[in-house]
Amino acid sequence: MAASMPHLQELLSRLLGGEVKLFTTPCISKELKALGADFAATAATARQQQLHKCEHSPPQPPSDCLLTAVTGGNKQHWWVATQDKALQAQLASMQAVPVLFASVNGLHLADPPEQAKAAIAAGHAAAQALPRHELASEPLRDLAELRPKDESWKKFRRKKVKGPNPLAVRKKQGKQQQQQAAAGAAAAAAAAGEGDAKAAAKRKRKKHKEQQQQQQQQQLSGAG
Repeated sequence: MAASMPHLQELLSRLLGGEVKLFTTPCISKELKALGADFAATAATARQQQLHKCEHSPPQPPSDCLLTAVTGGNKQHWWVATQDKALQAQLASMQAVPVLFASVNGLHLADPPEQAKAAIAAGHAAAQALPRHELASEPLRDLAELRPKDESWKKFRRKKVKGPNPLAVRKKQGKQQQQQAAAGAAAAAAAAGEGDAKAAAKRKRKKHKEQQQQQQQQQLSGAG
């Protein structure tokens, strides 16, 4: 891969979005050298990379050497770049080993296995979840403000029926007061009737007197 891509380190940096260091192992270098002139350019490019001491003696096949480096959870966080399909399949079964490969279209990052995707999703969910001590404490103010407020306790407030105006209501009279008021009204009515009768009698006497005076005048006029 390195022999066919002279700017491999720069391409990997762009693909992964950060600084990248290229490593190889003694087992891989010895394997490329043993393959002869057909792989001389690849062997020369491998010698330019930093050497990760695998401490294999005698040397192991390159695939076994790489598998040994990432076994046990890939504690050193290696990214493995290989064109070996069988090795790619073995690495895909490991959750913590990203795999890179090249094609005519450039460099590619292999899709993680389903188990790795599930582990990543679970890790994201755990990172976003609140710790237990925060869940046990009082809710955060911003979360409390975002929650819909329960206003079901509010009831329709009816207006209270107001009592009568004490200034506009007459006090209830007792029985004795009612009798006294009735007697006063009757006396007033009787006095009014007596006054009307006296006035009528007076008018009648006055009219009778006027008639007598007219008759006397007529008699005097006839005698003359």
